[in-house]
Amino acid sequence: MSQLRWSLVAAAGTTLLLAVTGCDGGPPPGPVVAEAPAWTPERTRVAQALAERLAAREPAGSDGLRVQLAFGAEVDLDLYVTDPFEETVYHGNTPSRSGGALVEDQRCLHPTPRVETIRFPAPLAPGRYRIGVDYPRACDEARSPAPFAVAVDGPGGRTMQRGLARHQVFEPIVLELEIAADEEGRR
Repeated sequence: MSQLRWSLVAAAGTTLLLAVTGCDGGPPPGPVVAEAPAWTPERTRVAQALAERLAAREPAGSDGLRVQLAFGAEVDLDLYVTDPFEETVYHGNTPSRSGGALVEDQRCLHPTPRVETIRFPAPLAPGRYRIGVDYPRACDEARSPAPFAVAVDGPGGRTMQRGLARHQVFEPIVLELEIAADEEGRR
């Protein structure tokens, strides 16, 4: 059995830091990584129905960016979009400095299917946009993997992605897209 040696270090007068100064058997083990949930015929059917529901919505056009997350009655999922400046738009940070804003936030009591929406106005900042999904709570006792669908409408048209969210697991990247600088090279 390895043993960690801890020491209390005083720095800058009254600030105390707790530091690991070594271990006998190597570094401590990393985080436990759960196995990805399995797709079942029912989960596939639900995810496809959610994707079809988003696909039937009117496209947002080429101005700006619209990201939508659709999910069912059994969960409260949250949508996150990180802009090229590495600022994330979500229920706790809206609007962002780049103009991204959460315009629809759905919870357990809202009717289904639930759709959360984040929009970024034109002109878009060029660079990478990352779409993430969090599953902080279940609306029933099951807490089983939850199908979802994501639709992104932007300058390149519409992109769709389906997935399975795991209870109390934040997936920071379920979809990424790159927005290029316009033809005049403006940034």
